[in-house]
Amino acid sequence: MRSPEPFNAQIGAALLDFNGEAVPYCQGISDEDAHDYAMDYARMLRNRAKGSEFERTSFSVHLFEPNQKLIKATLDRMYRKYFAA
Repeated sequence: MRSPEPFNAQIGAALLDFNGEAVPYCQGISDEDAHDYAMDYARMLRNRAKGSEFERTSFSVHLFEPNQKLIKATLDRMYRKYFAA
């Protein structure tokens, strides 16, 4: 098992800012499948920013592809705003 990376204050501040934008966005999604996908995708992005291993988010067969793409694009845009790609 890999030991965790030391705390980086800059990454920590960026994570707080990302969460401050991503969490209300995800909470505002009323469709349950879309909401779950958004929360999982945001969690994956947070793990990526922390340098943790992450898994690609799978999506429900009930989630329409355009909705999935919109959520992914929105959260990716938020991610790039706080973290260098």
